[in-house]
Amino acid sequence: MEIRTIDAVPLRRELDDRFANAQKWIDAREYCLVRIETADGTVGWGECWGPIAGTREVIDERIAPLLSGRDAAAVESIHADLVFDLRSAYHSTVPAGAVSGVDLALWDLRGKAAGTSVATLLGGKRRESVAAYATGHFWPPADEFAEVKESVVAEAESHVDAGFDALKLKIGLQRHFGWGPEYDLELVRAVRAAVGDDVAVMADANHAYDLPAARRVAEGLAEVDAAFFEEPLAPDRIDAWARLNRESPVPIAGGECWAFEPEFRRVASAGAADVLQPDVTSAGGLTSARRAAEVGDAAGLATYPHVFGSAVALAASLQLLSTLPGSPRLEFDRTPNPIREDLAADPIRNEGTEVPVPDGPGLGIEIDRETLDRFRVDR
Repeated sequence: MEIRTIDAVPLRRELDDRFANAQKWIDAREYCLVRIETADGTVGWGECWGPIAGTREVIDERIAPLLSGRDAAAVESIHADLVFDLRSAYHSTVPAGAVSGVDLALWDLRGKAAGTSVATLLGGKRRESVAAYATGHFWPPADEFAEVKESVVAEAESHVDAGFDALKLKIGLQRHFGWGPEYDLELVRAVRAAVGDDVAVMADANHAYDLPAARRVAEGLAEVDAAFFEEPLAPDRIDAWARLNRESPVPIAGGECWAFEPEFRRVASAGAADVLQPDVTSAGGLTSARRAAEVGDAAGLATYPHVFGSAVALAASLQLLSTLPGSPRLEFDRTPNPIREDLAADPIRNEGTEVPVPDGPGLGIEIDRETLDRFRVDR
């Protein structure tokens, strides 16, 4: 399985309508995929988190020369060598998204070469489908809070109608609208009233708060029986996370901004979260996400991977989720996104609240070439 070529494949689609979370307005969905081909013509696909700019250059100009001629089956050895080289090159910042994309493509290749799923290589499936929660509920441009609330409540009701029994909302309105935590809690209460008590509701702040505000919001979320409170604080404030988690009446969740096993081990050791959310496109690929889940399991924590990518990220996350102990849930992005919907030749869709795990070799999907060509931005 000699590596012959490694290419960054940039995809982008402008959105018809922009939307926001607590940190930014989103007006496009873009992805940097990784395509690795071996000497025998086998192709593996991966996906990197973050903007195309920078990541594409790291893959094409730094990583590709390092890995040309290596054995693609040596996934974890390559992972270690990449982290070592990139830390030496960039010092305080390892480009974890680039490492992740390469790692996913190598796992895909390894599974295809063996004629089996990545889940089998990771130890074997515990389930053929994964319970999912619908994520979305971003905010439209609005002048009045009532407009945002109406939009979010209508979306939540549509997800319940589509068969979902769990939803994750966005909170942290103040940055864009000037509406403080009391409005965030009113938004969650409105959704709870609309969907009823039998639907699980989670809230994601995208690190919008300081510690005093996060405490107040946690108390309010407990009143509506929120399943967890995600990313309440800036991701590097681990000591503050630990203080909040000790006091919070609802479980604290986080991990989409953390990368590599040592950081997740630090979080677990500090008692900073009850739910770990490594993202396979930003935590260091399947290699690191699996290790993060093992750290969490040893500490008695739950692992619900963060997922907000294309069909490649979704398929890889399902492979990992199928192997995890306990009762993990898939974060299933429901925002309009043809790259996510159409990039897999056999699209990944929910069946009620369950999402089947792709059963093909490797990550389990084949890339639809027409969709790939339609959204490529380097041609």
